[in-house]
Amino acid sequence: MSKQRILILATTASMIEQFNIHNIKILQSLGAEVHVGTNFKNPGTITKDISKQLISKLNSMNVTYHQIDFMRGIGTHRANKKALQQVCNVIKENNITGIHAHSPLGGIIARRAGHKMNVKVIYTAHGLQFFKGGPLRDWFIFFPIEWFYAHWTDALITINQDDYSVSRVLPVKHRYYIPGVGIDLQRVSNISESRRRKLREDVRKKFNVKDDDFFIISVGELSKRKNHATVIKAIHELNDPHIKYVIAGIGNLKDELVSLIHKYHLEKQVSLLGYVRNLDGLYFASDLNIFISKREGLGLGGLDGIAHKTYIIGNGRTGMKDYIRVPETGLLMDNPSNVKNLVKLISSVRETTPRIYSISYIKKFGSCNVDECMKKIYMKEFDLG
Repeated sequence: MSKQRILILATTASMIEQFNIHNIKILQSLGAEVHVGTNFKNPGTITKDISKQLISKLNSMNVTYHQIDFMRGIGTHRANKKALQQVCNVIKENNITGIHAHSPLGGIIARRAGHKMNVKVIYTAHGLQFFKGGPLRDWFIFFPIEWFYAHWTDALITINQDDYSVSRVLPVKHRYYIPGVGIDLQRVSNISESRRRKLREDVRKKFNVKDDDFFIISVGELSKRKNHATVIKAIHELNDPHIKYVIAGIGNLKDELVSLIHKYHLEKQVSLLGYVRNLDGLYFASDLNIFISKREGLGLGGLDGIAHKTYIIGNGRTGMKDYIRVPETGLLMDNPSNVKNLVKLISSVRETTPRIYSISYIKKFGSCNVDECMKKIYMKEFDLG
């Protein structure tokens, strides 16, 4: 049997760096030659320096990488046409035999290219654009698009239970559910209690958080979808100088969030940290993780927080409800834009100071289980192993 050449395709380098290194290793372990196509120049939620480091890492892994000039969001007709041609060229010049695509635009262009070049396509939906309880507008716009491209989808992978249920009405050849993209539970569980206490003390000291302060964190891109503005408004409403809030992430909404912080005179309480690579200290130092994205496939920042035993407030209309147990590990909002409701939930957590005791139930979201699921999918769909 000739060697399989698999192209992993995503609109941003951050999706490769954060979600696909394990997939690359699995494909290589099964004997495939791996190629990566993404936008390294505009890398998404990671910095350009980390994007350069990713290129070095791919080189060291013997992975061939290709710059694809994807735009973020839905792109433009001209830009999408250019990206499609680039992907087709990669397929033709490298004899690509299969594609594993990520992100909505990456999934569409991959399926167009796969259909045109007669190449098999697996598409991982990191949260369908339409979802149960979501805006009707999204169903009217995005469901017909996904239904159309489902005809050119050899396998659809969903990472939460709601999306898997919805996928049953899409005419894809095969559909799978896997519990997320995999988090390194073993690494976190190996951090000793003394190390956890030290990290907590160091981070709280760094941000001038006193013993009687209530420290809240959010992790995620500075974008409207991640909904950090609602948290800032809630902190303004709470009017309590002992509440400190930090956001770890980069994005084009930075100036708008800075203006909001100035508007409410919260400069001494709210800080934007930029990109933070190692989040252990922040999770251990915090009293609450607020992760109320308006749309989220699963929400790695929420799941990772629970792995660190950090209590969470999440959005109940996303995949977060797959792993947040109310009230043991967190609370869920029906409407993530409801400032008054968030104020009540923050107050409730602060008054009761809940602690997470057992997280054994999230074992299925760990890398070991998810990697095994992906290995079986790759073996079946790409005829590997």
